[in-house]
Amino acid sequence: MPDWTLLPIKTDLSVYKKFNFERSPVAINYCFYKPEGFKKLDKPVGLCEMVKAAQEKGEPFYITADEEDCVGKMFLGLPGSSNTPHYSDGGRLGVNLGAMQRPAVNLRLRTFCPHMEPGSVHYVLYTPLDKIVYEPDLLVFVCPATQAEILLRANTYTTGDMYEARGTTVANCCSLYIYPYQTGKINYMVSGLSWGMNGRRVYPEGLVIVVIPFQKLPIVTENLKEMTWTRDSLNLDREGYVKWDADLTRRTQEESKNF
Repeated sequence: MPDWTLLPIKTDLSVYKKFNFERSPVAINYCFYKPEGFKKLDKPVGLCEMVKAAQEKGEPFYITADEEDCVGKMFLGLPGSSNTPHYSDGGRLGVNLGAMQRPAVNLRLRTFCPHMEPGSVHYVLYTPLDKIVYEPDLLVFVCPATQAEILLRANTYTTGDMYEARGTTVANCCSLYIYPYQTGKINYMVSGLSWGMNGRRVYPEGLVIVVIPFQKLPIVTENLKEMTWTRDSLNLDREGYVKWDADLTRRTQEESKNF
């Protein structure tokens, strides 16, 4: 049966190839039915590692609860998991991890962890950029800050949206891979800030992970085609840049007098 959550790709994503990313962007699709024509991931990894697995494989794959070996399947509400986040430890886990002072802190943190409606997702499909055939639910980038700045600016270029970064010490997979999907907001974080990702050695520290949901993807994609990616002014030294900025501000103020 065709999966109504999978829409044939219409968005021209070729502009992203101009970045020459070291690590391929990866599309994520949350599926109700089994995505036909794709292989299942051949080893269990955590939800925070799935994007990296797709980058390393260079081929699409899908997962079920059996392929996720951390708490990610619980937040996704996958069949075969406990469906909804539930702990019987009263928040003690965060203390035992050494991440939090008292159970109450862990209990409060868990209120910030979004989760899918149980049973709404049965499979999750991961696809590297050059193999995408369906409109992504999320498009994930792992890149240096100079490239991340262009991606974030491509949204605010026509929306005026603020840059927002949302995350937690543990279970940060929720903030990266569920929060944008549910809210329609772009989210980002810097590798090295997430407890589980650090322990699993997912990425070296200092990379920016940008997650663009389907609601924002057309805006970012079209704006990248129109806007200037780099600025000549950034090639100036500090003194040169300060002078350039002051001159530009002065000229703008003078133009504004002509009303």
